[in-house]
Amino acid sequence: MYINRALLMAVGVVLIFFPAIEGWVSSSESAWYRPYLLWLLVIVAAYWNQRTRYPDEL
Repeated sequence: MYINRALLMAVGVVLIFFPAIEGWVSSSESAWYRPYLLWLLVIVAAYWNQRTRYPDEL
């Protein structure tokens, strides 16, 4: 099974910086759309990672 190196690196960075990201998203004076920005980033990253794969590559 092939694991994309960039995706593996991104997961590692997120695990390291998770406490800071959680504090940024859940701070009381933050904008209401910050959690949605985070999910949008996750969706865009997943699309970017899968855009070059062909349907028969399963």
